[in-house]
Amino acid sequence: MIQDMGLELIRIMGPFDANLLGRLLLTLVLSGLVGLERSGHERASGFRPHILVGIGACLVTMAGAYGFAELSSERDALRVASYVVSGIGFMGAGAILRHGTTVRGLTTAATLWGCAGIGITVAVGLGWLAIAGTLLFLFTLTVLEWFERRLNFGGPISRLRIHLRDDSRSVGKALDALVRLGVPVKRATVLPGAGTSALLDVELARTLSAEQAPLLARQLLTLKKYVVQVETAITPLDEPTTMDESDEVQKDDTIVPLNLKDATLLRDLNDPDEAVPGSQTERSR
Repeated sequence: MIQDMGLELIRIMGPFDANLLGRLLLTLVLSGLVGLERSGHERASGFRPHILVGIGACLVTMAGAYGFAELSSERDALRVASYVVSGIGFMGAGAILRHGTTVRGLTTAATLWGCAGIGITVAVGLGWLAIAGTLLFLFTLTVLEWFERRLNFGGPISRLRIHLRDDSRSVGKALDALVRLGVPVKRATVLPGAGTSALLDVELARTLSAEQAPLLARQLLTLKKYVVQVETAITPLDEPTTMDESDEVQKDDTIVPLNLKDATLLRDLNDPDEAVPGSQTERSR
């Protein structure tokens, strides 16, 4: 009786294979290394999601390669792997977010897809190739990112820190103003500010000149209902130039492409909204 139960358990569990277990552990380590790099950038799809994707891809590929020996004499891991790659595409799409003209998550989606490739490569017995691929992933995500920021095809990335008033429309108004002024926004992040106010951290796609930065700050400060203060950093290494509503800025006639001199361009953004029936403004009419 006990012997029969043991045989049935072996049939259910299958024979133990240390090689397959080792491949799973190697996938965990390699996918975890890539996930740690993403976690350092505070991405939701960070350490654990990358490991889960890698291990899942490895399991499915090994199941396709070794799990159907009783049903077929031919192993067809390639077919299963193709389904894995297609399925991971949907997960990668969920990591991509679009805010206006700014798209975030492309790198994280690519690393998720890459971890599936790591798992597949380990599953078919090419551990050395998976290790080499992981090292190239990390090289691309770290060293080449630093190189890209240095190169930036025109200069170091500029940043704006816009201190907003406690108004639910402040973020939208500030971003709308940047679009009207022709400012190339690469990424915008809303951070908690002092008290109940908010801080809009804006990363620009190209560098502002020393003349453009104060003019841009002055334009944004015309939104008195929504913007309190603007900090501009010409390069990440420079000290930010802080301006508030009392600062005077000289205009320069040499400013190019950005539309920073039209004093009326943002005027309607600062106008009061249409009065709500029953409000004090409506009663005064």
